[in-house]
Amino acid sequence: MNKPKKITVRFFLNKTVKPIKEGNSTTYPLYMLLTYNRRSTMLRSHYGGYYKDLKQIDKVHYPGLLELEERVVKKTIQYELSQQDEKFDIKGIGNSYERYCRGIDTLFDTYMKSHLYNIVIRLEPQEYAFALNFNEPKVSFQTLYAMASKLFPNFEKLQSKEFKEEVEIYSVYLKLYQGAFFQYTFPTVIEWMDKSAVEDYKAKLAKMYKKDDYKIKRSLEVIGKVVYSSL
Repeated sequence: MNKPKKITVRFFLNKTVKPIKEGNSTTYPLYMLLTYNRRSTMLRSHYGGYYKDLKQIDKVHYPGLLELEERVVKKTIQYELSQQDEKFDIKGIGNSYERYCRGIDTLFDTYMKSHLYNIVIRLEPQEYAFALNFNEPKVSFQTLYAMASKLFPNFEKLQSKEFKEEVEIYSVYLKLYQGAFFQYTFPTVIEWMDKSAVEDYKAKLAKMYKKDDYKIKRSLEVIGKVVYSSL
């Protein structure tokens, strides 16, 4: 049996790219050099930004970011290897990584906002619906939901049973991973696909819901729908 080939990930600041200069500070974007089977390629970090040096990332600004990105990019390569086998070429990994590295919470937020928009656009005064910014990533579903609750008298009546159920599932998801989003330990798409995030989430739900199999099953179904519809 052949020994599995090693995947290596090296982070670096790409100084061939135009830097950002602010006063006496010059910063460069974070990149990754990926190597597999004696072939290499570069990818720009999905979660990182511009920095003066690598040390400030883990020790100053974003503890856990490098660990998360290395884990996710390795899992992406391993998954593509399982799908393509000998046809796999690491130089084509960029598109796959952009799909698989996204946090499930981000996709879930977008999914919930789209369903919320379909409700409020049918309410009066419609001008209020147009005024709510559903396209701004920094405006969360929870914020929009709270605003809609206050702005529209008939908001409750137009919510379907399924939507209310999904609101609860999303709220529970955020609660169970509270803190993970600031520590870069949140589940990503590839980790749902390789089942590691599924098992982790299922274990968390089991502790919360005890013997309520329906809520556990339904929660997994909804998140699975969110993840796979994004691919």
